[in-house]
Amino acid sequence: MFDLLSSNPMITTMDRSMTLANRRLGLIASNMANLDTPGYHTKDFSFEAALKQEVNNLSGNSLPIQRTHANHLSVTSSGSLPRTTDPIRPNYERNDGNDVSLDRESMLLARTQGNYVLSSNFAQSELRRLLQAIKDGAK
Repeated sequence: MFDLLSSNPMITTMDRSMTLANRRLGLIASNMANLDTPGYHTKDFSFEAALKQEVNNLSGNSLPIQRTHANHLSVTSSGSLPRTTDPIRPNYERNDGNDVSLDRESMLLARTQGNYVLSSNFAQSELRRLLQAIKDGAK
């Protein structure tokens, strides 16, 4: 049987985009929750770079990577989500060692929510298009 959803590149891409946005929203919430934790460092990942990598993996445009030297880092392309423990470069650090900026996190929260909503709208539009095609074919 043909699966209309998993074989649809738009729905698959929007699914990955919403998953990445959801992961980033969790990190932002964690950063905001640790606003007053001494020594806490902000964690984040580049949503745009991660989505670009996912799109390349889905479309088959990614280049194969090989280890050519024993000291090179090993690369795995398991299709998993990006590492989310990468500390970002802080703009400042308080005396207690915490570098969380409420303004920055609020801005990232709004931007990431917008990315999620946009991806959701595209996925809904594609699903409506598929539903209409099914209805037209059943006539």
